[in-house]
Amino acid sequence: MRSALRTTPALAALLLVLTGCGDSAYGTDERTISVESGEKFTLEVPADPELGQNWYLASPAADPDVLKFRGDREDTGEGGGTQFFDFTALSPGKATVKLLFCPYGRCHSAEEAASKPVPTATGAPKDSDQEAAYYLYTITVR
Repeated sequence: MRSALRTTPALAALLLVLTGCGDSAYGTDERTISVESGEKFTLEVPADPELGQNWYLASPAADPDVLKFRGDREDTGEGGGTQFFDFTALSPGKATVKLLFCPYGRCHSAEEAASKPVPTATGAPKDSDQEAAYYLYTITVR
């Protein structure tokens, strides 16, 4: 009879592959990122849509030869939430991902904010939670 301890790591690895939970995740404090070609990764940002805090993928889009945007999603919970922007690294090179942080209903899309001057953020969202701000991520694919 096989031990459950021997099958548990294999089962856990299979679940990670199937659910995508093994992808690398980067927050707002990690905006210079290096990944391998073929790697899936996520930009993970704090948001509370119930309070009007939202993030948007802004123009210009990242180089489509280097990165593929797989979509965005959110997880809301008590006391806040998280938005996720999922990517796949396609080929070696550099690309910039531009996210727009819109606190408290200050803007409702990246297009709306583009018509107004918006500073590039250098701190964490909690430091600039009253004003819309762009967060630039430099992604190097090896």
